[in-house]
Amino acid sequence: MKSSKVKNLIYLIIFAGILFALKFLVIDRVFTGLGNDAEIWFTSGLLLVVLGTFVTEKYFTKPLDVIVNVITLFVVLSTLDNVSNFQLYWPLVAYSLMTAVIAFLSFVLIDEEKDRNYLSQKIAHSANTVSSFLGSSKMLFSIVFILSIFSYFISSLESNALINKEQIAVLLLIAFWGMVILVEPIDKKLIVPLLEKMRDKSKPKLIGKIAKRSNPDVIYVEQLPGSPNLKAGDIAVIDDIKNFRDSKYLVHVMFVSELEADNKKYLYFHCINSQAIDIAKQIYVHKTDSNIPEAVTISEIYKNRDNIIGFVHTNSDIDVIKVKMIDGVDENKELKEGDLISINFYKNSTKYQIINVETDSENIDGQSKKGSKIITAQQIGYWQNDKQKFADTGWVPSINSPVFIETSTEEINVTNDNYFKVGTVPRSQYPIFIDLEDSVSHHIAVIGKTGTGKSRMAASILEKMASIGYKVVILEVDRKHKQSLTTYINSELIEEQNSNALDLSKATKNVISINWQLDDKDKSGGTLNLSDITANIIEKVVAYQTQNEDQKICIAMEEAYDFIPENSFGKQDYGQPKVSRISQMVLKCRKHNIGLLIITQRTALVTKTILYQCHTIIALQSFDETSKNFMGAYINQKYLDSMSILPRYRAIVVGKGSSCDKPVIVDFFDSKLANTKEVSMTKEEKKPDEVS
Repeated sequence: MKSSKVKNLIYLIIFAGILFALKFLVIDRVFTGLGNDAEIWFTSGLLLVVLGTFVTEKYFTKPLDVIVNVITLFVVLSTLDNVSNFQLYWPLVAYSLMTAVIAFLSFVLIDEEKDRNYLSQKIAHSANTVSSFLGSSKMLFSIVFILSIFSYFISSLESNALINKEQIAVLLLIAFWGMVILVEPIDKKLIVPLLEKMRDKSKPKLIGKIAKRSNPDVIYVEQLPGSPNLKAGDIAVIDDIKNFRDSKYLVHVMFVSELEADNKKYLYFHCINSQAIDIAKQIYVHKTDSNIPEAVTISEIYKNRDNIIGFVHTNSDIDVIKVKMIDGVDENKELKEGDLISINFYKNSTKYQIINVETDSENIDGQSKKGSKIITAQQIGYWQNDKQKFADTGWVPSINSPVFIETSTEEINVTNDNYFKVGTVPRSQYPIFIDLEDSVSHHIAVIGKTGTGKSRMAASILEKMASIGYKVVILEVDRKHKQSLTTYINSELIEEQNSNALDLSKATKNVISINWQLDDKDKSGGTLNLSDITANIIEKVVAYQTQNEDQKICIAMEEAYDFIPENSFGKQDYGQPKVSRISQMVLKCRKHNIGLLIITQRTALVTKTILYQCHTIIALQSFDETSKNFMGAYINQKYLDSMSILPRYRAIVVGKGSSCDKPVIVDFFDSKLANTKEVSMTKEEKKPDEVS
């Protein structure tokens, strides 16, 4: 902007000098005796053309300026002694009056607070455009200049057949007028591009002026017209307007995104080395194409600039952080709930999981408002590769710390036979394991509505247990149903034993499916009749383990409400005392290396005495409030809200056995699991969407 003012001043001095030289050195000596009226070419023609072109019209924005030009013209014309000698005098007056009327109409009608689509505003702005052109100094006073030449100078040439000094002088006048009119388009179309090509590309180019600082690291810059185009990740410097500072003292900033508010464009920058210098007095930002200092190139935000999604926002805490998202990055990166993001602090890359996002607005310059999105993310911790688990960082990152979308693609394999891989954190290769030893001894619960994949998950866990030597006892009413738990387990691992003759010492396989013997039982209690048999089975399992102390055993209850119902479910007078007995035995199971795997779609129907002893939870999609109330003891409200919208084959894992100390959303579906039931189903029985 300053260079433009200097250039206009130089042009003004040059052409004003040429104008005075023409008058005193050429015109006054060649044309003598023309009278005072002939001086109009100088006083109103070129003088006002020069001043208007290089001074006043640079700020020519209002219809009122056109009216001022017309008034100036009338004042000049009023000085003529003999208007009859001035050719087209009255047409010029009419032209000027018409231009003034159009400008006045625009001045009266125009209202910046009204929508430009209104008819009155369309007329006003159209009138402004027309009057600004017709009444500009270039147009109005150039007409006066041309008419003065024909009125006072051409007549002296008529008697001469050859070119003489007078003709040359007139030609010089015309040439001068042409130069004044054409210099600006020539400058814009030719000189500026040539100078731009010759200019030193390493010299910083002015981008704009700082409008707002969000200390310590975020600045908003009001972009100036004609500033260079930027793309995300470009480096700029904060400096004074002259850009005279030594490069080693410059504050480097990285362009993040652009914002538009109230017809203004703001650029969002993140400071990379702002802590090294006081930038309070530096208010301008320049783009630089010179070599970027090593201190900038090795910074995490610069190296990982393509994956940045936002910055730590206010109201973050140790457990949950808020992230002010970069505008549009969610569509660009296709962000979703459950995605993994990371922040570097305390020398670790701490991982967070997106659990919510909400809209917000911010004030940029005291007046302009800009919409934004705020991400809520739960801390998972930093990954310990040697232990294959996440550890809690135990602190909160600094405000405005950069936040990155996780991009790791390296698969992490299981190294411990006692670990079962539940799945991976969405959008990452970080696995979530459950330690079967801790999980079984402290019991596991798999909950979720029908069709979410809970039976597949439970079957996969039980297969893993059997493969490492666990005895697995499956309690399931509908064993022969095509979607029963046992149909998802390799049939070669399973043997059947009658409920009234269970003897684990005679088992030849590690998975025992109970064949229920109900003929001699009182059925008046409905499904609660099974509680009596279940209590007897557990007693036999405890007795067996007492004789085989090293043997680890898991008792799996598919649709657990069939065996350990809540006291408010069904008829209680027959089976409930046995449920209480089962609850007492379960409390002692940990000492006997016996664990429970509870599978249910309705926690409301399962006795809470046993359910609350399950310290490892795999929760799939669930709508009922009882399940949410139960999970409320383990996870925060945001995760509870997510339970209702979890997609198929996605779960929330939490508890003692998990490889993450925090609750975590997991994609557990493995394409191999989808084919496990094929061993038990014919082609006619298969349905593509059948999931238990």
